[in-house]
Amino acid sequence: MMGPPEFAENPVPTWDEFCTDYQDFFFDESLPEVGRSFVIEHNGEAIGHTNYQIDAQRSFAELDIWMRDSSCTDHGWGSEALRLLCDHLHATLGIREMILRPSARNMRAIRSYEKAGFARASMSDEETSKRYGPGEYRDTVVMRRVIGSTLAPTAGEPAR
Repeated sequence: MMGPPEFAENPVPTWDEFCTDYQDFFFDESLPEVGRSFVIEHNGEAIGHTNYQIDAQRSFAELDIWMRDSSCTDHGWGSEALRLLCDHLHATLGIREMILRPSARNMRAIRSYEKAGFARASMSDEETSKRYGPGEYRDTVVMRRVIGSTLAPTAGEPAR
């Protein structure tokens, strides 16, 4: 979620800011090992967008998802898109750990992410900042999904 009134600290990006954040490789398939974007469709209609960026140094992918508007929520489409993206990243690039970093105020998104197999990281704010970098929100929550059991647990978490 972005912009006022609930997210005034996180304004909606300008077109130029969007273009800086989402370089050509997100859309032209030239660097799938770095990141890529996908349109989410239902019955041939674009209903949302999801993407990933891979942190190769630390072996995880950060995902993001946006639904077109509230008419496209509460159908399970976002959760399914995230499950499919995780499966794709694991099958094609061997990525086992995926994260999302919503605002704690975005309970609808958090519930959707939980349905897709993500769980809140049981790490301190300091630990999550060190491992994943700073979040976009003042109340960022790190949600993780780990496929398989070869990834060593992060501090404070049980082995999976």
